[in-house]
Amino acid sequence: MSHVDTAHETWVREAFRAAVGDLDAPPTAPLDAILREGRTRRRRRRTALLVACSLLLLVPAVVIAGTDLTLPGGAGPSAPDTPAPSGTVRVVAAGERVRPLPGAEVWLTKNEAKWSTRNGTRALEPGGGTAVSLRSEIVDGRLLLTGVYRGERPAARVETVTPSGTLTGTLLTLSGEPGWTVWYATGRPPSDPRERQAARVTVYAADGTVLARGGVSR
Repeated sequence: MSHVDTAHETWVREAFRAAVGDLDAPPTAPLDAILREGRTRRRRRRTALLVACSLLLLVPAVVIAGTDLTLPGGAGPSAPDTPAPSGTVRVVAAGERVRPLPGAEVWLTKNEAKWSTRNGTRALEPGGGTAVSLRSEIVDGRLLLTGVYRGERPAARVETVTPSGTLTGTLLTLSGEPGWTVWYATGRPPSDPRERQAARVTVYAADGTVLARGGVSR
């Protein structure tokens, strides 16, 4: 019991005795029960007040947590400059640059595919007929395999077999039906640089049919 409750009950008892002190037969009153009921009601009021105050403190925190904070100048959080995920088919816009590895970019134009690395920039036209090309390059200690597939059926998956293992590649294509697709794969280079020439690529349709196979062209 708090000091306030004790003082309140003392005052009530003294007031009751003062009120009935002059009576010959003081009335019987359940004073203890009345005081207990008073304590219970005061505890309930204090509990309700504490709950209300807690809710008022929680509301600003919830509002802040649900707010999408914006950096000064209107710039929100930006995605890290990381290489694009592998093992997918991506539809890209003409001129849109994709980063297979840090320091390497691939992009498509309406007529050709281009690669840019620290070793220079190269372009490759799709050519005619059903075929797939493969070129091998080392970029900052990583193996970069790239090429172009051309065929009547769209490519859905590309795999390369190298002395270091099998790699699943990524396919890049323009919207519509351009008739050709760029692909790339990255991995660990072989210990002997000459073994890069042994790499082989296979392009598959969505139903698993082999569309084209090829080796290192340059």
